[in-house]
Amino acid sequence: MLTLGKQMLRWKLREVMARAKITNRELAAELKVHETSVSRMKTADTMPRIDGDTLENLCNCLTKLYKEKGINEIVMPAALFEFTPKQ
Repeated sequence: MLTLGKQMLRWKLREVMARAKITNRELAAELKVHETSVSRMKTADTMPRIDGDTLENLCNCLTKLYKEKGINEIVMPAALFEFTPKQ
């Protein structure tokens, strides 16, 4: 997990993909990257280093795949993170 002082951020791509049963192959095709890249992003517990353009593209691709799977939701960047204050 990414530690920010006493705060924690958890990366939740795995959960976001699982909700719509999106495969690594499907997301990789939308992102135009190799499946291995998606697998690495998906299995990370800590937030990967990605820039704003990449995060925007990821959200747009996930939103498109959600719609294809019958889920009419916009995937916002906040859906990919969970904040938990460090105890």
